[in-house]
Amino acid sequence: MRNELVTIFIALMFDKILMSYFFRFPVCLLLLLFGSMTAFAQNIVIKGKVIDAVTEEPVFYATIAVKGTSIGTNSNFDGRFKLELTKRADSITVSCIGYIQQSFHITRAAEQTLNIRLKPFARQLKEVRVTPKSYVNPAWEIMSEVIKHKPANDYRSLQSYQYENYSRIELDATNLSANLLRKKGFDKAVSLADSLHISTVDRLPVLPLFVSETASDFYYRQNPDSKKEDIKRTKTNGVGFEDGTLLAQLTGSTFQQYNFYRNFVSAAGKDFISPIADGWKAWYNYELENRNAVIDGKACYQISFRPKRAQDLAFTGTIWIAQENFALYQIKATIEPSANLNFIHRISIQQQMEGNGTERPWLPVKTRILVEVNQLTANTSGLLAKSYTAAKNIIVNKEYPAGFFDDGITMADDVLTRDEHFWDINRPDSLTKAEKSVYSLIDTVKNIPAIRTYITVADLLINGSYRVGGISLGPFLQTYSYNSVEGSRFRIGFKTNSDFNNKWILGSYIAIRTKNRDVKFGGSVDYILSRKNWTEAGIGYTHDINQVALLSDNYLYQRNNLFAAFTRFGQIDKRKVFDQNFFNAYIQRDIFKTFTEKFSFANWSLNPQFLFNFYEPNGQGMGHTLHVSEFQFESKWSPGIQPLLSETFNRPVNLKTDVTQPVLTFRYTLGLNLFGGDFAFHKFTFNITEILKMGVLGRGRYSFSAGYIPSSVPYPLLENHLGNEIAFYNPYAFNLMHFFEFASDKYASLNYTQHFEGLLLNSIPVIKNFKWRLVATANVLYGSISSTNQHNIYDNSIPLRGLGSTPYIEAGYGIENIFQFIRVDFIHRLTYRDNVGAISGQTRNFGVKISAQVRL
Repeated sequence: MRNELVTIFIALMFDKILMSYFFRFPVCLLLLLFGSMTAFAQNIVIKGKVIDAVTEEPVFYATIAVKGTSIGTNSNFDGRFKLELTKRADSITVSCIGYIQQSFHITRAAEQTLNIRLKPFARQLKEVRVTPKSYVNPAWEIMSEVIKHKPANDYRSLQSYQYENYSRIELDATNLSANLLRKKGFDKAVSLADSLHISTVDRLPVLPLFVSETASDFYYRQNPDSKKEDIKRTKTNGVGFEDGTLLAQLTGSTFQQYNFYRNFVSAAGKDFISPIADGWKAWYNYELENRNAVIDGKACYQISFRPKRAQDLAFTGTIWIAQENFALYQIKATIEPSANLNFIHRISIQQQMEGNGTERPWLPVKTRILVEVNQLTANTSGLLAKSYTAAKNIIVNKEYPAGFFDDGITMADDVLTRDEHFWDINRPDSLTKAEKSVYSLIDTVKNIPAIRTYITVADLLINGSYRVGGISLGPFLQTYSYNSVEGSRFRIGFKTNSDFNNKWILGSYIAIRTKNRDVKFGGSVDYILSRKNWTEAGIGYTHDINQVALLSDNYLYQRNNLFAAFTRFGQIDKRKVFDQNFFNAYIQRDIFKTFTEKFSFANWSLNPQFLFNFYEPNGQGMGHTLHVSEFQFESKWSPGIQPLLSETFNRPVNLKTDVTQPVLTFRYTLGLNLFGGDFAFHKFTFNITEILKMGVLGRGRYSFSAGYIPSSVPYPLLENHLGNEIAFYNPYAFNLMHFFEFASDKYASLNYTQHFEGLLLNSIPVIKNFKWRLVATANVLYGSISSTNQHNIYDNSIPLRGLGSTPYIEAGYGIENIFQFIRVDFIHRLTYRDNVGAISGQTRNFGVKISAQVRL
């Protein structure tokens, strides 16, 4: 009203003054004229948010420009922008690299809010630049300074740091097939999602499957390298996700960290070369896009980068380098579909650093990650995983008391408490209406029959069991087998889960065999005594058959479930089958975070279904059925491993995703002439296993084992080195060795596998399109058997012998990722190539083995 009165007053004054000159000019026209001029003189404020129309994630550094002028601004890390106009404008134009440019009409309202959805290009053409030989890329000089300043800017150089962390993770089903949409219950969920504007730019439905928010305090110390996270609160809802405490540990800050100052960034189990790695020029092409980009008032160099070879494990994107100290301020890095990855269509990482001052390295304060997963078949859906983390109240170089980092990950007593007020004050930004509705929408999705079926199938594939209320039936791999001793074997078993009880775990099975028509069975009871320092105890009993060939300590260290299932098939009598009654009891405790002690007792019998005799230790003649009573002491040290505590299990996970450390296990077994045991003996075994991150060479894995048996024992108690006479490759066996070909009471072995990822094959035309990967293997065994234990072998049906001074060696090469899950290995036996005493009468010097695996 005030503006209108001013307009009338001005109009009347002008009317008096100008009446003599413009007596024919109506006052009403003056009113309209000056009224319009007043409106034009008002400032117009345009604000809003730019998001990706497909993923609905913020688009960072989009350009918002007023059409026909030089006025403009950029969206920030969260996609938000604010633009003030002092002149009338018809429209604004919004553009960003990788997106289709769009224009939007501006009204005359003083304040306007625009929520802009940019549609990404379906395909980007490769840019071809023709430059003279004398051309010097201006980005190289800046990149050289970035590398020069890396030691000072890398936040790993800090003595310690801590911050308050917030993280949000969401998993959505996308690209729903027509077949899925026709299934019962989908129409209701899709209609609800559409009403909440949860869809893509093409109005394709998106169904949320999981969402989680976590608030925590995170701590890091450089020397010794230690991490700790205190989880204060978590809020979770998901399809097929039952254990909120386990998810709280996985969705905190500990497993959501990416440091681009490292030469390699680990993501999806792969190592990607960083765009600011020391060898940057060999892997990337760079372009200086803007020498004077300004982000949040900070002057930056804007440099785009892309890999020189599309199939390499490398990023495409843009970095913003602060001019003041050549530190990384912001980055947008994408792993494109052309990279040698399975199932994953694209991975995008956006990160913003702190940027306050130059007296110390900057830490990440905002990180956003998107993972797009392809449809596995035309009748399924894709997946979109979105993660956002934010840090505040950063404190650096603080001293911590002794023992502060011992617990690793802890959870508050009220970690699962529902309290919306807590989240309102701890979220860095308020949720939209659609984001808030995701929690309730998931409840609707859970009740879709087809979704429940897919959850059941996924649980069956991952855990090998079928969950029915408080019990899990399985494992399904052992449901049926056929072999020369049992004929057809049908097995059914179960184990209770947390729905039954969160401390007691009961398990049992029964198996029926068609050949002998008898019944085999087993049962176990486990009890969780403590979860703080994980402590559990249990007992078990089985009445079943076993195979002497599978008593190898090395096999028991690293059990391969697929290989174990197939050892129930075929001519198993060649592996020395025996009937066994096995009783065991144990107690296990985490002494501290990475060190576990286990004490167990076992009493078992070996009633052979093959020719077997041994000297009774008391000199009373020959024995036929062997009885063993043994105590075992095991110590396991896993530096860098974080135990994830669930309701009913303690699962180790690598806490240091950027580096790896070996896992060491030592076992001492004491056999006694008690409880019916026939022999007193000693066994010492040791194993060390480690995954090696080797950058461009991929990843290697080695397992070194050694053992010593100083006692005189029958050959089933020796180390009968695990051979492999089936068609499937076993990474923990000697794949061209026969069962019982070699035995030892003193041995050392090394198993090594090298996954080259896409190295070499990525550079071969046509072949690179298949995304095959090279793999190499080597197995080396030194061993010997004492004359006393050699004398204890009274089975003429086997040529059991010790190795001489020459080690057993086999080496192989192969191709993996055939059809994304098939692996073929070609193996050569390099020593003992004419071992006349081999059990089958013929030494295998070359073999082809196949296996199935799922590797991203």
